[in-house]
Amino acid sequence: MAARQSTHRHANMSRSYCRHTFFRPGTLGLASQKYLFIALAFVVATLSACTNNHVATTAKNPSFSSEKWQTVSLGDHKMGYRHIAREQEAKLLKTTEILALTLSQPGVPNREIATTLSYHESLAGKPIALFKTVSSDTANHKMSATVKGKALILKRDNSASIERYPIPQPFLLAEGLRIALLKLGDTKQEFEYYSWNFSTRQFDKTRLRISPYNSSEHADYAWHIQKTTGPDSKPTDIFTDAQFHVLEERSQSSGEQLIITTCDKACATASFVPNTHVYRQLIQSPYKISDTALHGKIRYQLSGDFQLDLPNTYEQSSNRTPDGAEIVVCDDCGTETPPDKSTLQDALAANYWLPAQNPIFKNIVNDILPDTSSTSGQMRRLTRYVTRHMSEEPNYSGYATALEAYNSRQGDCTEHALLLATLARAAHIPARVVFGLAYTNERFLGRKYVFVPHAWVQAWTGGRWESYDSGLGEFSAGYIALGLSNGDQADILRINEQLQKISITSAIQIRRR
Repeated sequence: MAARQSTHRHANMSRSYCRHTFFRPGTLGLASQKYLFIALAFVVATLSACTNNHVATTAKNPSFSSEKWQTVSLGDHKMGYRHIAREQEAKLLKTTEILALTLSQPGVPNREIATTLSYHESLAGKPIALFKTVSSDTANHKMSATVKGKALILKRDNSASIERYPIPQPFLLAEGLRIALLKLGDTKQEFEYYSWNFSTRQFDKTRLRISPYNSSEHADYAWHIQKTTGPDSKPTDIFTDAQFHVLEERSQSSGEQLIITTCDKACATASFVPNTHVYRQLIQSPYKISDTALHGKIRYQLSGDFQLDLPNTYEQSSNRTPDGAEIVVCDDCGTETPPDKSTLQDALAANYWLPAQNPIFKNIVNDILPDTSSTSGQMRRLTRYVTRHMSEEPNYSGYATALEAYNSRQGDCTEHALLLATLARAAHIPARVVFGLAYTNERFLGRKYVFVPHAWVQAWTGGRWESYDSGLGEFSAGYIALGLSNGDQADILRINEQLQKISITSAIQIRRR
């Protein structure tokens, strides 16, 4: 993406996914760090999905408490720690897990993200309620999911609405899973159950393959469990003791090995130097793309076994090929079908991430938008407002809602995009968030000519969906859309996990005659 100029105009692109940063002159290298945050956001989701494998011991006493410490590493670098505390109160068993990750990017202070997951169960392992809290400099979310009969009732902070999900069976949390595994006996077994994923707001069908494990190196390891949560997911390897208390987990996150190992508190919380190496998170361009080409029309060849339904928009046409996909990008070369009334209504609706009905945003729109301005003119005004409102200092420490971004004035490309889309919807302009890639010719952490993850907004201006970007500036043929969204974090996590499978093998300028 491009470095931000003092006049708030942006040239070449250079940002990272789940956290696109917007730069001042000379800070372009910070852009790639946003992608690292998205990778770490996926790590949080991955660890959350693993959570149901952390089992508790039911005490004989009417009350008890215990704790476990674990160190968390991605690749060869420690990321942080996880603390698991269990306590029994009368007939209620509570398991609370705190995952603390540290992010480090050149030129900015270290950032910490803490995710707390709490599970309430009966002593027999019956699920009662689940809670999740995310805390960082930019994002602070609280969600609860309570079992009511045959449904799970989801509530989120700053939202009066509730969501109801039918519960598939068997639905198990920590102690319930441990009890079920103990009942399988001593032979190799397969087991299926459902777990709840706050990040995607859905039940994951989880499959386990359990077999005895013997190792002279790890004498306390008694069982090896391979866990998968979907047909395309890579298995997580879990090692437990004889009572199915988890001792170690190994999985894949964004192409790297994620390792969780039980140790003592001193080991888990020991100081470390956070990893700043993000070169592997970027997608190399096959060659330099000229400014002339970026302001024209480019045909891209993407290769890899990525599982993405690439969108067709007014600015992009895409076709799957045996090796990947062919994408053509320009101002008006897309093949998107005009939206129907239902689609436009959906692009106006408020939600948790885009709270367009909040009076704060209604008042902003009334203050800065003239009644006679065209829709395109209104979007340009809103874009300039977000650019001026948000801090130029990038912050990669969370996926914040539009309201959080407005209040803190902190974030990167995703906070920019969510805030801009929310203001557009508050102004009765249908808008959607685009997650994709942006090209930069600038040197980025020692590398040039790379595509970095990015987020921007497309608004329906009457005859087309038109791109607006308060972080980088003008749309160009260097933008590749990978997915369209209503701002839901689950969408960016899904796309982010596919990025390391994508290669761009060709980027050819198409000259107009």
